[in-house]
Amino acid sequence: MPGRTRMSNSVVFKNFGGRFGSTIGGGSVWSGNHSCSDVIGSGDNAPLNVFHETVDGGRLNKPNVGFFSSWFTNYRVDMLDTGNCFDHLGLVDDIFNVDAATQAAARTNPSRPYVDVVTNALQLGELFHLIRDSGRNFFRSIGNNNLMNEFGIKPLVGDLAKMLRFTDQVNHRVGEIQRLRSQHGLRRTCGILSTSNSAKVNKFIQTQNFTLREDFDVVTSLTIKAHCRWLPAGDCASLARPDAARALAQRAVLGLTVDSSTLWELIPWSWLIDWGTNIGQYFTAHRNIIPAT
Repeated sequence: MPGRTRMSNSVVFKNFGGRFGSTIGGGSVWSGNHSCSDVIGSGDNAPLNVFHETVDGGRLNKPNVGFFSSWFTNYRVDMLDTGNCFDHLGLVDDIFNVDAATQAAARTNPSRPYVDVVTNALQLGELFHLIRDSGRNFFRSIGNNNLMNEFGIKPLVGDLAKMLRFTDQVNHRVGEIQRLRSQHGLRRTCGILSTSNSAKVNKFIQTQNFTLREDFDVVTSLTIKAHCRWLPAGDCASLARPDAARALAQRAVLGLTVDSSTLWELIPWSWLIDWGTNIGQYFTAHRNIIPAT
């Protein structure tokens, strides 16, 4: 499919300044760049890039009090003439596109578990052993107790609390199944990351005929969102029956299956690996209780 790019620029009148009997300024100077590039043709979700850079203000006024004095009348300062006045600040919490896509697929998958009953049940034995062993000598195993609480007890208690909203979650998942069967499929956009950085930056604003330098508060923000579209996989006639759709919704909400996601959670220390990787999310994204791609 062919790409398409559209661009436009905007200008403003610079106005005048001077010193020693000479005049500077006049004419038009840059005030903004705008561009949009996309892909035309069949299909959707192709790349779209929109760029805007605009400058407002930056006008200098200084009265003419004599031959040796500089003067300016609504003069647009020279710092702004070329654009790119400020660079983006560095951001620590950026992620790769493939990581963002994996997170989005895991969070929007119609088969994602709300309470993973099977995994919790299979891990109960390990949890009870942790509780028994830690109780024998609590003060020597504070670190182990913290791990047990964060990655054993707390998730299990959280899942028990979630069960209070089980019916609402099933109803919501049935609605997703209905949208999955629609003409455009199940479409969802989710926020992945929002981060920012700020700093004071010292800049020369004007150097010709007059020296002006100031501190600027600069903020760089990054927001990452991901859009997913899920379509039925294979024959979805059974999804049209309310009883079948509700049964699938219940299985998905409770995670009533043993698949690669379940087995991954049962591997010792998988929670630690997931702390720095997206392996667990990858398996969740490929869970397929409700047949969808």
